Amino acid sequence: MHVSPPPGAFQGHHAIVIGASISGLLAARVLSAHFDRVTLFDRDTLPGSVADRKGVPQGRHGHGLLASGLQGLKRLFPTLERELVEAGAVSGDVIGDVRWFQHGHYKAKFRSGVGGLLLSRPLLEGTVRRQVMRLPNVTITTGTHVLGLVARDGRVDGVRVQRGGADVESVMADVVVDASGRASRSPEWLEEMGYERPAVEEVRVDLGYTTRTFRRRPSDLDGDSGAILAPKPPREMRVGFMLAMEGERWIVSVGGWLGHHAPTDPRGYLEFARTLARPDIYEVIKDAEPLTDAVKYVFPSNLRRRYDRLTKFPARYLVMGDALSSFNPLYGQGMSVATLEALALEECLHAAPSVEHLWRPFFKAAGRIIETPWTIAVGGDFAFEGVTGARPTGTGLVNWYLDRVHRAASTDRRVCRAFFDVANLLQPPTTLFQPAMVARVARQCIFPSSPRAEVPAGGTVPERMVETQ
Repeated sequence: MHVSPPPGAFQGHHAIVIGASISGLLAARVLSAHFDRVTLFDRDTLPGSVADRKGVPQGRHGHGLLASGLQGLKRLFPTLERELVEAGAVSGDVIGDVRWFQHGHYKAKFRSGVGGLLLSRPLLEGTVRRQVMRLPNVTITTGTHVLGLVARDGRVDGVRVQRGGADVESVMADVVVDASGRASRSPEWLEEMGYERPAVEEVRVDLGYTTRTFRRRPSDLDGDSGAILAPKPPREMRVGFMLAMEGERWIVSVGGWLGHHAPTDPRGYLEFARTLARPDIYEVIKDAEPLTDAVKYVFPSNLRRRYDRLTKFPARYLVMGDALSSFNPLYGQGMSVATLEALALEECLHAAPSVEHLWRPFFKAAGRIIETPWTIAVGGDFAFEGVTGARPTGTGLVNWYLDRVHRAASTDRRVCRAFFDVANLLQPPTTLFQPAMVARVARQCIFPSSPRAEVPAGGTVPERMVETQ
């Protein structure tokens, strides 16, 4: 149902969104409450059911939806979680139902109250798209290439599009939002209009991972719904994650930083899994029934375009999602950041007297949202020898301390919960540096609790590690 904006909120006639992936769909949902019509243009032919699509190259791989992202999606779509669970998404406790092995230690395992959903990207995107398509004033136009902007007098008035082999046409709008992803052409379009391109920050990681799906059995992982096996920096670089998803399946990705990419042939893939820091994943998949062939995904670098630092920008134009920032996907931040940006757009629309004044507050708000996940991602990546790019000041000292946080979080539930609150973008990183938290970390490192949260070679978590908060 279309939601009318509250009194005083800006309202216009037509809004255009470029790209109908997660970020674009969320932008359309927010804009639908402020504009008579919203049109999404996407170059793909979108599937009518839950299926992979060409425009999402990482769609066949594992995805993480952080707790902050799930909370935000529930605000935008109150029935979304119920629909996802009814379709088979696996709900559970982020800490209590998943094995986390990081920096040489298993995290403490207890009922934390931090809820999460495990599911495939196609199920999430398809369900969000279905909810957006129910809005009576939103139209998704597929098979359409956006070739450029229609602009004059310092503002964007629409886009130039081509549908199939038809002639190029101009479609006018009160506001245009670029949610076309990492390959966004906004920097080029700005330059063509006489504006400065945004500065770019890039941290090269040469990440690659290979994914297969397997039949999930009730006895796998002793009933846990996932296992994340991360390396211990700076020289270990291989990572693996196995996550439950709908259809009684596991989605299993293995790979690593700086060229430590897993092969796609079955034997090589399994052998790579055997070399991970712990045997949890290998012990499951060596006997599991594979359901798909292996596919590879390569991610070259973290990329951030600093639109928040521009002093001149055309009115009636915004950039969102991966077109603003693209993070190492192993940290699972992209969809949650897109959700938080959509909520920021909603707040800016309520506050802006007109769409002319929208870009500056939105980019400032988005910049603040991006800062924490960017710090987490690039800081974590710089822990590995060979990662290149602009290293934030103090990264070495922060990583030294976080290594101790990981150690303490193997036995101290408060440290563990604080770490996951930050990782899930529920709390700022400064939470981990408060005096009381630093004291707990120091105490656990000097006088470690017993037992140390490590799992024997068979991969089974000792029952004493599973605690109730």
